[in-house]
Amino acid sequence: MIKTVKIIAASATALALSALPAFAQIVNPIPGVGDIPTLIGKVFEAILGVVGALALILLALGGIQYMSSGGDKFAVEQARGRITSAIVGLVIVFGAWIVINFVLTQILGRTGL
Repeated sequence: MIKTVKIIAASATALALSALPAFAQIVNPIPGVGDIPTLIGKVFEAILGVVGALALILLALGGIQYMSSGGDKFAVEQARGRITSAIVGLVIVFGAWIVINFVLTQILGRTGL
């Protein structure tokens, strides 16, 4: 009985690992990632989107902290610092988008980010 189970398991493994024709050919490659400038643009677009979202979340948290400070001077200053840092972060993200968009369009020849 155990010998039969071993033979069936070995046969199933051999069948699974045997050379079968690959049915996973890519008929249509992923659109929009055909060249290097497009790939670079997509990567930077994703990174800037995540960083911008984080800056907006920090801005919202700073606003909530400011509203719930209850007049405590230390909490108000900490909230103002967080809001200021978030706004500076948004300005940096926007500036990075402008620079990357310029580089991709003027130097690498891609149309827009």
